[in-house]
Amino acid sequence: LQVVVEIVTNQTARALELIAKQLSQTRAAIYQNRLALDYLLAEEGGVCGKF
Repeated sequence: LQVVVEIVTNQTARALELIAKQLSQTRAAIYQNRLALDYLLAEEGGVCGKF
C-alpha cells in the first residue's frame, strides 16, 4: 500500500509541476497579447478604452 501511495504522490507532484509550467507560459502569452493589443489600439485608449 505504501508503494502505491508513493507512486500516486509522485505522479500527482509531476502533474502539478506541469500544470504550473503551463500556467506560467499561458500568463506570458496573455501578457504579450495584451501588450500588442495596447500598442495597436493606443489611439483609442488601449484595450481598456476599446472595450
